[in-house]
Amino acid sequence: MRAWVFKINTKRGWAFDNYFRSRKRGVYAMGDEGWIRSASSLRYLREEVKRGDLFLCYEVDRKQVVGIARTASDGRDTGLGSLIDFCPPSQAVRLENPLTRKPDLDHILAFSPKRGRGTVQRIDTDEFRRLRRIITKKNPKQIEVLKRLLKEE
Repeated sequence: MRAWVFKINTKRGWAFDNYFRSRKRGVYAMGDEGWIRSASSLRYLREEVKRGDLFLCYEVDRKQVVGIARTASDGRDTGLGSLIDFCPPSQAVRLENPLTRKPDLDHILAFSPKRGRGTVQRIDTDEFRRLRRIITKKNPKQIEVLKRLLKEE
């Protein structure tokens, strides 16, 4: 299992709450080639993202991670519809206390310009270990559901 960040800009008309509040029971299609155009993001999706990986849902303009979801499919290449499917919204976690860019995410390269600007960015294993502690510390009322979602498979 790998950890990734999926970045969106709510000023473009979509917010992660559309996903987290959805009543859809099945998998949730996330992004297509019209939405994700970065060469590095497309390569990650095509070659590295696998079913069961974790995605931190980051709203760029608000500078916060608002939730966490698992992938329900491997990443796909362009021309096949959505490029990734997320788990049903009922299985994801909308954080009561989102992580903010400063200070919570300062140590994560995926949130810095040094890594690039693509929609999908990899989070290194050591960075994710620290992030996991921050997530659970900031959201103690959600500890049980977070433990289930964050466990290694």
